[in-house]
Amino acid sequence: MTEAVQSPPSDAFEAAKRAQAEAADPTQSAWVEANAGSGKTKVLIDRVARLLLRRPDGRPGALPDSILCITYTKAAANEMLSRLYARLGDWAVASDDSLRDSLAQLEGRDPSAYHEDDFREARRLFARALETPGGLRIETIHAFCARILRRFPLEAGVSPGFTAIEEDDANRLWRSVLAAQLEHAAIAQPEAMAILADASGGMGISSALDALKFQRQALSAFQNTISSDLELIERIRHACGAPPQSTEAILSDAMIEQLPEQDLRAAVVWLNQIDKPGKADTKLFSALTALLDSTDPSDRYQAYMDAIAGSKWDFPSGSNPYTAKAGPEIADLFSRNLKKGDPEGREITRMKAVQATLKAAALAERSLALMQIGLPMVDAYAEEKRLRGALDFDDLIGRTRALLTQSDAAAWVLYKLDGGLTHLLLDEAQDTSPGQWALINALVEEFQSGLGRDRAAEPRTQFVVGDSKQSIYSFQGADQQEFEAERNAFLLREEVVASAEDRKVNLPEMAMSFRSTPEVLRFVDEVRARVPLSDAATDALPPAGADLRPHAPRRSNQSGRVELWPLELPSETDGEETAWFAPTDHVPADAPRRRLARNIADAVKHMLDQGETVWREQKGGKWARSPVRPEDILILVRSRNELFESLIASLKQVGVRVAGADRLRLLDNLGVQDCLNLIRFALQPGDDLTLAEILRGPFCGLVEDDIHLFVLAHARPKGVSLWQSLQQTSAAPFQAAKAFCQGLIADAGLPAFEFLTRALTERDGAGISGWDRLIQRLGEPVRDPVQALVSGALSHDMSEAKSLQAYLAKV
Repeated sequence: MTEAVQSPPSDAFEAAKRAQAEAADPTQSAWVEANAGSGKTKVLIDRVARLLLRRPDGRPGALPDSILCITYTKAAANEMLSRLYARLGDWAVASDDSLRDSLAQLEGRDPSAYHEDDFREARRLFARALETPGGLRIETIHAFCARILRRFPLEAGVSPGFTAIEEDDANRLWRSVLAAQLEHAAIAQPEAMAILADASGGMGISSALDALKFQRQALSAFQNTISSDLELIERIRHACGAPPQSTEAILSDAMIEQLPEQDLRAAVVWLNQIDKPGKADTKLFSALTALLDSTDPSDRYQAYMDAIAGSKWDFPSGSNPYTAKAGPEIADLFSRNLKKGDPEGREITRMKAVQATLKAAALAERSLALMQIGLPMVDAYAEEKRLRGALDFDDLIGRTRALLTQSDAAAWVLYKLDGGLTHLLLDEAQDTSPGQWALINALVEEFQSGLGRDRAAEPRTQFVVGDSKQSIYSFQGADQQEFEAERNAFLLREEVVASAEDRKVNLPEMAMSFRSTPEVLRFVDEVRARVPLSDAATDALPPAGADLRPHAPRRSNQSGRVELWPLELPSETDGEETAWFAPTDHVPADAPRRRLARNIADAVKHMLDQGETVWREQKGGKWARSPVRPEDILILVRSRNELFESLIASLKQVGVRVAGADRLRLLDNLGVQDCLNLIRFALQPGDDLTLAEILRGPFCGLVEDDIHLFVLAHARPKGVSLWQSLQQTSAAPFQAAKAFCQGLIADAGLPAFEFLTRALTERDGAGISGWDRLIQRLGEPVRDPVQALVSGALSHDMSEAKSLQAYLAKV
């Protein structure tokens, strides 16, 4: 270990401390822009603690239940609660001297200003917080909404005993409704299904309908304004700018009735007369000839656009679809090179308009098909929730927003809430959706109103902290334009209060990062300065006046490193080892993601073997370099695909200890599916497909189709199942499999945990257990997910009906 170092003093550090103190000032509202690692969780806790403390002039602090802190995740809420309770607990047992130093450091006051009464009140805070009904209000916005709706169920129009369902449960319910509605739509709306299937491509219709998941409130509101199917059609066409004709009718008009065949036939003659025509001339000649020989509008359109609209059908204006030899007649029809100042060709202009009309009509048709199938699905989903007395996260936000802003009882509800809410703190504001902002604003709109004696007695404050660079929930409605608009609205409201109190609006910027090293922070700032925040942005650089707020490193004397590796590209041998009989999801060993996983594992192994060092925090806030350990390394992936699995396998292969998946997707694991197949077969021995999978799987190992499965399955009498065929055979290769399957059927009455445990631990005549067979076939990584499956079975058996049927239905 190297000698420990202390982060050096600097003007930036002093500015960071001032910004944190300003943000934690309990007497002023604040809007805080905070870079990652700048200590915003600490500031939130400091602010709540200072709100609870006795005021310097002797007035009591805020009541615990008058403070509301809204965070974005349960994990963040739990962390804040734990840290706040830990601080209050430390105060409760601290000596006078220790408590004096802690309070002085927190509030920025002279230690000698504190007296016995201040200590007594500070020590009481822990008990007061514990005794407050419901505890300190540090919660997610969904938990806050659920609490409001339970307090005012009749005013909100919800069942008093409603259940707030978690996101996973809501997704399962959505998928079940989706499956039922698709089955119904296949019969009732076959044309709409065909349109959606074509629009979805290989992603499937469900992917298009899943896009409605986060728009259910808006869709329901839209549906309430529609009085008939005809009005729905007309409004969608109007919104898309589409004509009343179908795409087929538009194509027919454009390529049959309106097509200038005489001019095109003349163009064919002119092109055919060119001496030594260029490639473009030949391509145009062939396309026009094919077009004139066809009578199908779609085929004509395809050939025509390929010839005159460019490879991307974007009508590139810098070139023509013919050479200079073609002559003025061709140019009159097909000129599109506007750089020369020539007028655009008549057919280019016409086909641009046709293309735009077709796009609008196709958009309208797809939107109408989506509404015809999606709106009934939204209704069915809402009905399923109503029958269960359940509200999902969107319902909680929408119902509370309506209660506070639209209902007849809104004024009364706000009055009741207003009496108990004095301070509101909003964390991760950049991920707050417009709907959430609406209900938050309904709560705090009175905070900045009212000056004079009442405000001086107990100022009501709003605290907002966020950073647009860290927004990751746009798919749930987070909108950075809304974030900036809310900042401006806060500024306008607070300027009135600040002016009356002869001070500036409290807008501290927490730019210093206490988390990372200068090299990493410079890299982040460099990328941020050149890459737009949103995929929708079109400019390569942000606006000249954009506020980038570069990071200031606290650990300025601790070096770091950023490595950029070259992309792993497909090799010439990719796919050669994938035979026709390989599984469709088989990933070759030489695939780019697997090569990347091996490279990462080798790099980690090299770091450990060479004793490379990392900065490790010591006592007293000092840092020292010490040899890297496996637990110091965190590997982040964008999604849990084959790279994720390959990383774990590659790290284990090179001997690096790895924690594995922090969240197992059980049903995606082959070993888990093999274990579940054992239950399925025990419950339904006549299921030929399940038995075939078991026979070819790791538990039986009959992998040679031509001498194993084919022998059992081929030429069976009608009505004879695969299990009956296995029972009737006396061939030696099948006897172990027969005995294994008989044991499964015999254990069908056992609870799930006991059933799986027997299948995995009992040894056959060769002394090999089910665990051995699984690991031999699928490798050591199969152990974690299968063990999680067994643990889940034990939990199920302890709380639910002990039957294989009940367990299988819940998995």
